[in-house]
Amino acid sequence: MKYSGFVSAAILAAGLPFAAAAPVLAQTPPAAAETALSPIAAVFQENAVHTFTPVEQALIQDVLEQTHAAVRAYFPDLADPVTVTVVPVDRDLSSVGGVSGRANAPGEILIELSPHHEGGIAGAVSDGLAPAFAHELHHLVRGWTISGNRHGPGIAIAAANEGLAVVFAEWLTGSAHDGNAPPPAEVALDWAREIRALPLDADYVEWMFAHPDGREAVGYRTGQFIVRRAMANSGRDPVSLTQATPQEIWALAEIGD
Repeated sequence: MKYSGFVSAAILAAGLPFAAAAPVLAQTPPAAAETALSPIAAVFQENAVHTFTPVEQALIQDVLEQTHAAVRAYFPDLADPVTVTVVPVDRDLSSVGGVSGRANAPGEILIELSPHHEGGIAGAVSDGLAPAFAHELHHLVRGWTISGNRHGPGIAIAAANEGLAVVFAEWLTGSAHDGNAPPPAEVALDWAREIRALPLDADYVEWMFAHPDGREAVGYRTGQFIVRRAMANSGRDPVSLTQATPQEIWALAEIGD
């Protein structure tokens, strides 16, 4: 996960790669919701970096709608409609499929696409948009938003929530990205114990994005590790774990001291 020139304690999420412009999901949504289309209020911003063409806007809108419908099939209480602000950015987002995002508030998401990604905007849409949006929609389900956040402070909570969103997006789409991958298990265990020992006011940017010692995305990568460990120990999938608190996820992961 790489956030060149962009570090903000408010940023809560990042996307994953995706292999097709229209979602081809690894998990089949429940039959009753397969044909449902949920409205997406997309707002396309332009700047000196890029102006979205009508073709690009239509492509983005289609992926957003299909992804929302797929996520809502598992979480019927997902916000509907969702306002999505789509912004072109002059940053290297190749490590996250050319797309980044954040859940600003209940029902409000920001999506950033890099025209510098291989294949331009279309390449970023193909590689990263659906998983990134699924990730952010999961935050709406969890209440893990910048405004109206339903969770307390601390990197341990952030790691659990971000890790669960990463795993859910991968589970739903069948796509993953090395930037979010945990380190080897023994290292990941050390990172997990390190996070558990942090004070509640530990620096969010350092632990979730760029640590002074050179590590990147420690919280995201450790979060995926503990969520997958919790899944293995409990036999639960990401949808079921979405009902668990961060503390319950950590307990299921059985990290130890």
